[in-house]
Amino acid sequence: MAFPTHFLLRFLFLFSIFSISFGARRLTELVHESTNLLKYHNGPLLTGDISVNLIWYGSFKPSQKAIVSDFITSLSSPATSQIQPSVATWWKTTENYHTESTHSLSLRLGKQVSDPTYSLGKSLTENHLVQLASKGEPRNAVNVVLTASDVAVDGFCSSRCGTHGSSSYSVSSASSSSKTAHVKGKNYKFAYIWVGNSETQCPGQCAWPFHQPIYGPQAAPLVAPNNDVGMDGVVVNLGGLLAGAATNPFGNGYYQGDASAPLEAASACPGVYGKGAYPGYAGELLVEETTGASYNAHGTNGRKYLLPALYDPSTSTCSTLKAIVSDFITSLSSPATSQIQPSVATWWKTTENYHTESTHSLSLRLGKQVSDPTYSLGKSLTENHLVQLASKGEPRKAVNVVLTASDVAVDGFCSSRCGTHGSSSYSYSVSSSSSSKTAHIKGKNYKFAYIWVGNSETQCPGQCAWPFHQPIYGPQAAPLVAPNNDVGMDGVVVSLGGLLAGAATNPFGNGYYQGDASAPLEAASACPIVYGKGAYPGYAGELLVEETTGASYNAHGTNGRKYLLPALYDPSTSTCSTLV
Repeated sequence: MAFPTHFLLRFLFLFSIFSISFGARRLTELVHESTNLLKYHNGPLLTGDISVNLIWYGSFKPSQKAIVSDFITSLSSPATSQIQPSVATWWKTTENYHTESTHSLSLRLGKQVSDPTYSLGKSLTENHLVQLASKGEPRNAVNVVLTASDVAVDGFCSSRCGTHGSSSYSVSSASSSSKTAHVKGKNYKFAYIWVGNSETQCPGQCAWPFHQPIYGPQAAPLVAPNNDVGMDGVVVNLGGLLAGAATNPFGNGYYQGDASAPLEAASACPGVYGKGAYPGYAGELLVEETTGASYNAHGTNGRKYLLPALYDPSTSTCSTLKAIVSDFITSLSSPATSQIQPSVATWWKTTENYHTESTHSLSLRLGKQVSDPTYSLGKSLTENHLVQLASKGEPRKAVNVVLTASDVAVDGFCSSRCGTHGSSSYSYSVSSSSSSKTAHIKGKNYKFAYIWVGNSETQCPGQCAWPFHQPIYGPQAAPLVAPNNDVGMDGVVVSLGGLLAGAATNPFGNGYYQGDASAPLEAASACPIVYGKGAYPGYAGELLVEETTGASYNAHGTNGRKYLLPALYDPSTSTCSTLV
């Protein structure tokens, strides 16, 4: 039976008083959970070149302003120019809300306006916020009002930490005599955002997890990455509201629930900042060694930020920045010419040499993602459990990859294997055209390929995450720094890469292999522990090193990712092919 050839890896202007406020960062969102799918309500999204203008109301230090302006600049910086995971990579999730018929969105830092004398006083209403927002650009803009820590705003702390909405204005044009004539019916809208600095008023509500919450689980607060609890909290709220403004700017874009209090791109994933988050726990985050600060995104000028998870409509999940594996799969099918070399796509091209003129080529793409965070089969799995989990993927033209967490035991894991690939069969049925009854087609059994890889970080990193951890035997050279700063998941990519190559070239046990069919040497396993030129036991070979982090890698991927991938046996040269 032939293996399927296409696989799923699943000018003057007057402002009106009219304004509407849509999404707000509500206090209850700190512990509320939702899995509702965001629905599209047929309205416009923000598209094209949009300036983000900052209106500073009240007293802010230059260092505080720089935290926010650097964040805005980071959104539009090329993902490849930032250390991963990056602010730009986080923002790319909003691209999944755009269809082929809509234009993409590009944000840039616009003008900054300061009002240090509190021209409207220190107690503001919604109309005051719109009045301040009107000081920004009137078109192709998101105007962000930031209020200082001593400014009270209606609803601040009691029911919200910030909000986004829109306001309208009328355009007038000037004739040659400089007289102004109003153009009737020409009304335009601009989007605005307001966020308050909660440091002295309600950090427990609006700056969590950098301050002890006023309710719920009382875990110790995290250290703020820019050493400013109030402004780091502002960035958390601003990031989520920017995503809401981009995908639901005028109240008829993507949202779920009541239009006056909608769940949007960020508010649909409340309290989630990293993998494994739950009420009172922000999730697995990166930690700065020197300061102990927690963060999940790198920005420009060496900044680090904590940003909320965004709902990804392409996967129906809350997407956190530690998308190491999905970015790897996407990198396999990206044109090699579009990636910095050496690239993941170039590494994968070695598998093409296993195809002859009589066989079709192989194209992989990322398919659906299924999550099972409640461990439905328990935490001790057998091979049958793995097949059962793999069956949740696509049944045809697919490789279904099962990834088990670091606290899940699998038969043979650590003692004899770090992962495996295999195949399973299923019966296919069709429905008749007229009666809609289902008739089974006897003898029509199909096979699908599957892969399992376990996260070895807490169980056996010396066996399954080398060279990112000290080996348990053999030469004891110092471990390498993992390119995505995650020993377990970077180790998963090493194993997954090799097993994908094996599944592509020997999917059903009768393709390319050497030795015993029950324990075959395949495309990657024929070149054990070889990652770069000159490799030998205990030494991974000559690799590339990231100057800033010291991380070792040999392949560039999408979204600025870097990976370490195993050498593949090349049948056209009868050698183990390395990228560097």
